[in-house]
This record gives sequence, C-alpha cells and structure tokens, in this order.
Amino acid sequence: MNAFSILFADSYDYNNSETNVLANNRTLASIPFGGRYRLVDFVLSALVGAGIYDVGIVTRNKYNSLMEHVGWGKDWDLNRKNGGLKFLTPFQSGTGVVTNKIEALNSVIDYIETALPEYCLLSDANIVTNIDLKQFMKYHEEKGADISFVYKRMSVEDPELQVTLDNEGRLVDAILRKKGETSEENLFLNMILLKKELLINLIEKGMTYGWQSIKKNIIANSFNEYKIYGFEATGYTTQIKTCEEFYQANMDLLKKDVRFELFHGVNPILTRIKDSVPTMYGENANVTNSLVADGCKIDGTVENCIIFRDVVVKKDAVVKNSIIMQGTVIENSAEVQCVITDTDVLITEGKKLMGTETMPFMINKGKVI
Repeated sequence: MNAFSILFADSYDYNNSETNVLANNRTLASIPFGGRYRLVDFVLSALVGAGIYDVGIVTRNKYNSLMEHVGWGKDWDLNRKNGGLKFLTPFQSGTGVVTNKIEALNSVIDYIETALPEYCLLSDANIVTNIDLKQFMKYHEEKGADISFVYKRMSVEDPELQVTLDNEGRLVDAILRKKGETSEENLFLNMILLKKELLINLIEKGMTYGWQSIKKNIIANSFNEYKIYGFEATGYTTQIKTCEEFYQANMDLLKKDVRFELFHGVNPILTRIKDSVPTMYGENANVTNSLVADGCKIDGTVENCIIFRDVVVKKDAVVKNSIIMQGTVIENSAEVQCVITDTDVLITEGKKLMGTETMPFMINKGKVI
C-alpha cells in the first residue's frame, strides 16, 4: 500500500493548555517523555517502520520546540527529495486560525490534493505505542474497508469514543463516554486510514455541514454509510492529554514489561540524537528504580523517578516518584515527591514539595521555588 500521513501536533477536541500545563509553551507532540524522547517520536517511528516517508505535521501555535526537535526529519530518515517531512502551518488557511480538525484538514487541502500516494493515514501525535502499521494497512485492504481506525481496550476517565464491533471487526455502534466512567472498553485512538479521494470528499462535506470532529462526525455518525473497521492496538498503548496521564505513562516506564513492549517491539523508537557526557554520581548518591539520562550530576537520593538530561540533584536532596525535566536543579536538603518539573526549574535549598500519584504537583518552565 502506498500511503502518506498527516499528524496533528495538537488535539482540537479540548483545550490543550487547560488540560495539560506542559502544553502552555509547546505542542502536545513535543512534550518531553521518558528521559530523552518527545511524544511525536512514537508515531513517527511507527510510520517510518511501515515505509511511510511522506509525512505532514499540522501545527496550530507554539510549535517552535517541535520544529527544533524534528527539524527536517533526518533522525527518522525523512529528509528526502521526494516526500519527506513537512510542517503544515495555520497560515496556509488564509485566516491563520483553525478551531477544529476538519478546519485544520481544509487548511492543508492543497497538500492533500497534490500528495502522490493513494491512501492517507491521519493520526494524533501524542499516542505512546509501538504499533505495527504494516499490519494495520494490510488489515484495511483485506477487509475492503472504506475507513479503518485503531482502537485499544482500556479504561480512562476522559470522555473518549467507545466503539462496538461485530465479529468481523466492522463498526456497528459508537458512543461518547461520559467523563468519569472507568469500565474497560474498546476506545477509539484518533488514528484512521482511508483513500485520499474519500478524505477530500469528507473534508468538503464537513465544511458544508459544519463538522468539527473526526471521531464524532466521521467515525460515530458515518458507520451506516461507509464500511468502517477497527484494528486493535496490542501491547502498551496510551494517549497523553492531561498531566495525570503524562505522569502515569512515565511511571509505567519503570516497569520492565512496559519498557520491553515499547522499546523492543516491531519498530525501533527513533529520536533526535543529542550527545552528552555520562551522568556523574557523587559519593552520597543513592539511586534506585529510576531512569536517568546523560549529563546529570546526582549526589542525593533518587527513587522511582524519570530524570531527563542535565539535571542536578545536590547533596542530601531527596527525589521520589517524580519526573524531573532537562536542566532542573534541586539544591541541598530539598525534598520532592510526586512532582513534575518542566525544563530549567530551580528548587532551592531545604524546600519540601509534595503531590500525589493521582494529582502530581506541577512546576512550570523556568520557575524558582
């Protein structure tokens, strides 16, 4: 199958900065993850693993960090003469403002119409998974589907789209779950595959009738009109929208089986290469069950943590169950538990900060505490 892809750097189904303060200064796609990655790395790696080398990333605002991280796609073998990686900015829309996914797609309709491949794969860029997209595309062809989507059986409290499939995998019902429901169900993952011509027709129809959402207007309301099939994502899969989901997904990386599923699956997870010196551990360092990136200086206690590059933990400081991002300094005798620091945070000597696993304490970029 010959396909190109469009990735959404942000979600249009909710306000990113209200649900996740990590998106105040960046897109969801460029949120740091796991000590050295960005969320976009996982979907990009899956696309390249499936032989999809024509990728457009639809941006809305605050995309400087995403452009800096991805660049021209060299680290994913996407810096090509034909196809390759492209940033599709909102200024292509004429107004410079888009408020939903249908408008976002319409703003890049020229890119879609001139793309050479027959099929298009649409996906959010904040999905953490190691999915075999070759099998997804093969499944689409075998079923003779008009539209195929990826789903995962899981439990989340957000109002996600719950899908019901028949024995053949065809969609027969879809409802939007109420916020707070916790039962484990088949949930739509904001990743679909369809022919380019059908996508163009749906965009034109959506702009005519005021559609706003792919999952509500195309998936939930069109399964009687089109043959829509669901493909189950196996292995560890989550979509990160809130700080709580971000915290839990990072803490999951401390489990050996989760790390194996994500980083030893069908696709190698590629990211931007950045060389750093090895981490230095002082004579007072005590580190247990943590992922620590290069370039750090550790001379305190670190337990059950994700530590990004160039973090400093000074003598007698205690850091537990926390996510400490690049450039953060935790000074002598400070105590931190269930905390997420954005980049370049300073926690001064003797400070004690504590959140909970269900509501971690969040510190914004560059803050001094």
